[in-house]
Amino acid sequence: MLPWRRAFLACAVLIAPLISGSSFAQGGGATVPAQDTTTLESAPAREAPVDIESLEVSGESLHTVADATAFATIIEIDRQAQEFKTVAQVLSETAGLQVRRFGGLGDFATVSVRGASSGQVRIYFDDVPLTRARSETVNLADLPLEPLQRIEVYRGTTPLSIGATALGGVINMITKDPSETPSIAFLAGGGSFGTRQASLTASGMLGDWGLLGSFNYLGSEGDFPFDDDNGTPVNPHDDERVRRENNAFNSGDVILKAVRQISSRARLVALNEFFINDQGVPGIGAFQSKTANLFDIRNLSYLRFEGDGLENLPTEFDTTLFFIYEEERFDDVDGDIGLLRRKTRFRTFAAGANAHGAETFGDHLLEGRIDLGGEVLVPRDLITPDPMDVTQSRISFDIGVGDTWSLFNDVLLLDGQFRYEMIHDDFGGFVDANAQITDESSGGTHSLFTPRIGARYTALPWLWLKTNVGRYGRFPNFSELFGNRGSIVGNPDLEPEKGWNLDFGADAQPASWGPLDGLRAETVFFWRDVDDLILLIQNSQRTSVPRNIGSARIWGIEISTAFEAWERVGFTANYTYQDARDQSDAPSRNGKQLPGIPQNEAYLRADYHPWEIVPFYELSFASDNFLDRANLIEVPSRLIHSLGLQYSLPWTPLTLTFEARNLTDNQIEDVAGFPLPGRSFFGTVAYRWNGATQEDS
Repeated sequence: MLPWRRAFLACAVLIAPLISGSSFAQGGGATVPAQDTTTLESAPAREAPVDIESLEVSGESLHTVADATAFATIIEIDRQAQEFKTVAQVLSETAGLQVRRFGGLGDFATVSVRGASSGQVRIYFDDVPLTRARSETVNLADLPLEPLQRIEVYRGTTPLSIGATALGGVINMITKDPSETPSIAFLAGGGSFGTRQASLTASGMLGDWGLLGSFNYLGSEGDFPFDDDNGTPVNPHDDERVRRENNAFNSGDVILKAVRQISSRARLVALNEFFINDQGVPGIGAFQSKTANLFDIRNLSYLRFEGDGLENLPTEFDTTLFFIYEEERFDDVDGDIGLLRRKTRFRTFAAGANAHGAETFGDHLLEGRIDLGGEVLVPRDLITPDPMDVTQSRISFDIGVGDTWSLFNDVLLLDGQFRYEMIHDDFGGFVDANAQITDESSGGTHSLFTPRIGARYTALPWLWLKTNVGRYGRFPNFSELFGNRGSIVGNPDLEPEKGWNLDFGADAQPASWGPLDGLRAETVFFWRDVDDLILLIQNSQRTSVPRNIGSARIWGIEISTAFEAWERVGFTANYTYQDARDQSDAPSRNGKQLPGIPQNEAYLRADYHPWEIVPFYELSFASDNFLDRANLIEVPSRLIHSLGLQYSLPWTPLTLTFEARNLTDNQIEDVAGFPLPGRSFFGTVAYRWNGATQEDS
């Protein structure tokens, strides 16, 4: 029997008891509501408040995370969206996360969690996976911020409420729900280098349906000045100040979301998101491209059922069907980037279904989850078409079970989890040692077993001690398995990357402490040991082959705090220390610092808000680090200062914001040859109206 047929059969067999499991429950109580941090005596708490990365901290957290033992951060977007910010910038301000940008606003950007590579981080949009098998790296510049309610960041542990586990952490972006009363939110802004932004969100009820529509536009000329060394970094005499060329972009995102409340305990959610982007590709700073262009679109749709306490279903139950279409067109017919003229089109079709259920049995909360998905990649070279079918496909199947055991009336929680993950890949041809595609097909099946255990001890009513240890992995992507028409020769014999994640620390959230309200503080030690890392090994002058020869050891400390002082001063700060070392067998890399991972990073934000006018200050620091594995290209430490002023008009729900970023004009880069903007200025006008009352708006 073919692997994909076995996966479908297993899915049918395993989902049946999940759906009917509640019929065997004897006296199981309801689980804790998502926004209630109190616990039931007969059921362990699944959720606990976590630190909030936001402009203003007061009162209880609006949302909680799905795993009480996890070290996670909830980033509330409500205030963030009134400023000129992107997903990449918001994530870069979070403890344990590093964002690498390949240029200015709109350019390619990736995220790393606790020193992991960007391909080891899985990103979700309303629990729907955005990570694709083609490269497993999600471009943060393609993700809208304004329609989001919050971003959940799980830095070491993947809860069962989310799909497949991740070796480098999970980021889940949650969109806003329709409001019960009519509401409108509008934002317009602009700034340096021809940057412009506009967004409009409308929400309300239409009969039994809650509807939300969101339109977002972002564009820029991107012609910021930078210091060009003309490709001779050791010769300062030919350096000159030039502007970035061919760096303009225009992007748009439209979201339509509908929610129908079937009953007080069940609802249907449907969403469609369409994203389009057209941008120039300037290349490296010393040799800028004049005409290279990138065009990409994404359409994501899902239908979800959510139930709580329904008959013949687990106490908590949700199931989702989703479909994603992505297309990327790259045009470099003049050969400005790389050695060859290129004009390519990549199309990806992805679909999947999942189900998650949770049921209480005395002091145990039992969970189960099952995921089945598939995706097809259709690459095409539009300059020299290949007559062979080089379509690449992947079928994935995941199943997980977990138990949260409450001891001593929730004073101690023990959380165990076990997952089995399987993929089957297929390729219509094989790339030989000369980078030519033959008629021979290739593919294979890989599997992972990922156990994990965690604990939370309530030392005081406001102090929790937590720890987690688990085994995680990453499957090889299509480029590594099957190569490409360029410089990478595929290796279908690759094994998944595997590693152990360990963290422990304390989370404190006293209601108040002297003049401080809403105080939240967290200190975490983490350790990661990764083996079978996939590295590219050069086997000729122009080709490289991926091999499982790499390993890495990463450890560090995360410290974060947030509070409001004297009801006037908001303060948020975090600091991350991490020692990320390459432990590969190659002498040129062994013991070297992993590229793009500073040992010391810090972020601070303070605001003063006694009146309608709110001044705020932001500081970000990153110590010196290296841009290559051999640690030959070093960038100095950076200290970025930013100032802002926000004014809320008292007679109308209108907010004006002005920001001056990188005041000292610090010239920096995250990737060798890709400069980042210096000093810049931005302003926004935000309007929010709620049909209920003026006070609510």
